[in-house]
Amino acid sequence: MRLTAVHKEEIKIRFAKTETVEDLAQLLSWIYILKFPKRSKKNIILIEAKHLNYYAFKPANRYKQFTIKKKSGGERPISAPRYKLKTIQKCINEVLNAVFTPHFTATGFVPQKSIVDNAKVHIGKQFVFNTDLKNFFPSTEFRRIKAVLGLAPFNLTDENEINSNREKKKTSEEKGKGYLGYLIANLCCDNGCLPQGAPTSPTLTNLVCQRLDKKLYKLAKSINATYSRYADDITFSSNKSVFDDSFKKILVDIIEVQEKFKINFEKERLQNAGERQSVTGIIVNRKSNVDRTFIKDIRFWLMCWNKFNTQATQQKFLIQFPGKRGFLRYGGSTPQFYNYLNGKILFLGMVRGVKDEMFLKFKSDFDHLSERVTGEPVNSKIKEDKILESEINLMTVLNIWKNEGIENAIKKYS
Repeated sequence: MRLTAVHKEEIKIRFAKTETVEDLAQLLSWIYILKFPKRSKKNIILIEAKHLNYYAFKPANRYKQFTIKKKSGGERPISAPRYKLKTIQKCINEVLNAVFTPHFTATGFVPQKSIVDNAKVHIGKQFVFNTDLKNFFPSTEFRRIKAVLGLAPFNLTDENEINSNREKKKTSEEKGKGYLGYLIANLCCDNGCLPQGAPTSPTLTNLVCQRLDKKLYKLAKSINATYSRYADDITFSSNKSVFDDSFKKILVDIIEVQEKFKINFEKERLQNAGERQSVTGIIVNRKSNVDRTFIKDIRFWLMCWNKFNTQATQQKFLIQFPGKRGFLRYGGSTPQFYNYLNGKILFLGMVRGVKDEMFLKFKSDFDHLSERVTGEPVNSKIKEDKILESEINLMTVLNIWKNEGIENAIKKYS
C-alpha cells in the first residue's frame, strides 16, 4: 500500500520524537501495519528493538548474492536483503522519504518523479551532455551515510555518540540519537557500502548527493545550462556550445575531487540537435518519445493478434521472445504476449502522455482485441490517475530500463 501525505506527515512527527531503539522499532512497526494491511497473521513481521540490533550487526547471511546480465555486456552484482531485513528496510525507506526531500534536480527514486521528468527538462535543446557516475552504490560508503544522518533534517547525532557506539552495555536511553544514526546506517549497508538491491539504497544516495546536486546545479546556472540527475546518470543541456574542456575540468573537480565520486568516462557523450538525443532512454529532440523500434513492436503484435487468434500469436511470440533482452529475466520462460504488449502500451502512455493520439489508438485496439477474446478488456479503464500512480511505483522498474533495457523493464512492469 502506498502511504498518503497524511501518513507521511505523521511519520515526520513521530520520527522527531524518536529517542531510543525501542521508539524506532515502534515507529517501523506502525509503518509496517500501514504498508502491508493484507498480510495474513502467519506472514506478519514483528519489528522489535532486538530485531533491529540483530540485523544491523549480524556479520553474514543478511543478503543473497547473485548477478544479472548488463545491457552493455558483463554482469552486475546484486545483494538482495533477506525477507525480514528487506521488510525492515522498506519501512525505514518510508521514514527517509517522509523526512527528507531531495534537491529538485534529482529525479531518480523520488516520489512522483520518473525518467520522464528527468528527460523533459532537456527537450528541444541544441546540445545534450551525458555522463555517468562509476560504481555508484559501492562508492557510497557507510561513513557518508552515517554523516548525513547526523545532519538536518534527521539530526541523528549527539555529543557522546562515539562513546555510545562503543559502550554496548549502555541502555538505549544512554546511547542517544547518535546511536540511532549508527544503527540505521548498519541496517542499510553491507560490507561498508550501500548494496545494490536494498530498497533503501536509492533514497540514501539522493541524501548523500544533495550537496553534489547543489554544486552541479550552480555550475549549470553559471553557463546558462540545465542540469538533472537520475541516480548515477547526470545530464546537462544548453542551446549554446558550452560543454568544452573548461566545463569538463570543473565537472571533474566537483565530482571526483570535492565529492569523491568517480566519473565513468566511457559513457560520456555530447549529442547535437542534428542527431537523435536521448536522456535515460527517452528521446528529447522535440518532445519526450520512445524510438521507432518500440512503436513498430507494438504495431506488429497488435496486427498479429488481430489477424490471427490468440493461440497462434502466442506461438509466434514463443519463437521470437528468446531473442529479446528481457528473456533472461524470465528464467528461460516466456510470458503471455498480451501482458507484454499491455506493458509496452502503458509505457508509451507514460512517456508520450495519456492524451497522446498514438497511445489512445493503441490502447483502444488492445482493449477491443482483449474484449473480443475474454469478453471484457484486460484494462478496460486506464485513467490518468492510474498512469500517474504507476509512475510513482515504478522507480525500480525505470532504473532497470535505464541500466538493462526496455524489455527487462516491461517484464517487471507487467
